[in-house]
Amino acid sequence: MTKKLLVLGASMYQIPVIQMAHQLGYQVLTTDNIADNPGHRFADRCFGIDTTDVDAVLALAKAERISGAISPGTDVAVLTVAHLAQALHLSGPTVRAARILTDKKMFRHFLAELGLPCPRVVQIGLHNMPEDMLFEQGMWLVKPNKSSGSKGIFIIGNQAEFQSHIAESLGFSLDGTAILEEFIQGSQHTCEGIVQNGKISRVLMTDRDTANAPYTTTLGHRCPSTLSSTLKTQVLADIETVLAHLDVKNGPFDCDFVVSGNMVYLLEMTPRLGGNSLSQLFHVVLDTDLIAYAVTYACGDIYTLPEVRSEKPAAIMILGVEHAGRLAWDTEQEAALRNETWLHTLSLDYPQGTTVLPFINGRHRVGEVLIECGDRKEIDARLTEVKTRLKLHAR
Repeated sequence: MTKKLLVLGASMYQIPVIQMAHQLGYQVLTTDNIADNPGHRFADRCFGIDTTDVDAVLALAKAERISGAISPGTDVAVLTVAHLAQALHLSGPTVRAARILTDKKMFRHFLAELGLPCPRVVQIGLHNMPEDMLFEQGMWLVKPNKSSGSKGIFIIGNQAEFQSHIAESLGFSLDGTAILEEFIQGSQHTCEGIVQNGKISRVLMTDRDTANAPYTTTLGHRCPSTLSSTLKTQVLADIETVLAHLDVKNGPFDCDFVVSGNMVYLLEMTPRLGGNSLSQLFHVVLDTDLIAYAVTYACGDIYTLPEVRSEKPAAIMILGVEHAGRLAWDTEQEAALRNETWLHTLSLDYPQGTTVLPFINGRHRVGEVLIECGDRKEIDARLTEVKTRLKLHAR
């Protein structure tokens, strides 16, 4: 009997997982609370159950006798996957690990208990607001406590800025609370990888591009990272420490971190595939199909990883516009760019003239570009060239 994979979420970032599952011979079910999400069209069957409704998703999983569940690119469904894994004896993280890693406040306290560096954090709620003196201590981030996709996250420096953003942050949080987190000045990075028997066996470390303040949206990733080998080793050691103490021995993981001086701060970490097309970048840089591995692992099957190879310089740039309006770009240059040997893929999510919103969170992207070049210096130059030639804007 053909195995069934339940994909929690059906946005554009789940589509490659759905397609890969079909290529590997699995049936695919999708579920989320947005009926017109594009991923549903690629599934064998789709359902309208919210991915955070553990009881309803579990009932669906039992009725369909699924072989595995996966929540690629979204934190909010990780806990549901963990409950399914526990109840149905499937591959996946423990409930404890999922709960800690998807709750920002709990994760900060967990890092402190392990003795790992972490930003100061203050919990915020409707009846628990910060005093003015707090903002005299530097810049802060206001974040939904339980959310994903950079929604409702803002860099703030005073009470007025806090008041202008707190309602949105609270609105995006599943538990209705937010946190104020010390803003660490430093370089932003992401670590995407595979852990096997408690050890990291494959890893992609990137330099992460982010939006200008007050936003923190990911604009892309560049490889190889410019971090020193010493700092890279420290990052991997800290990640393995966290995974070991949460009993996460196998599976994919995604981690955002910041480096300030010689200090590494793990900011976000989840046992799932990352978003923002990181899996596609992983494939180009390391010649390893992370999506195929994650799908196979979720369904309890064995996926043989290729031999470790040296990193290939590459980058992913997520496309967006600065202002709301009708989407436009230089079509002649688009065609010319597609013929460049260093351009791997160029995709645009909407036709010209579509009304789009400013790129202040992951939902507002309008496309992406993946490039591969000879070295990091050329990567940086080519990314600038794409922006200059494409002239993407909203009018």
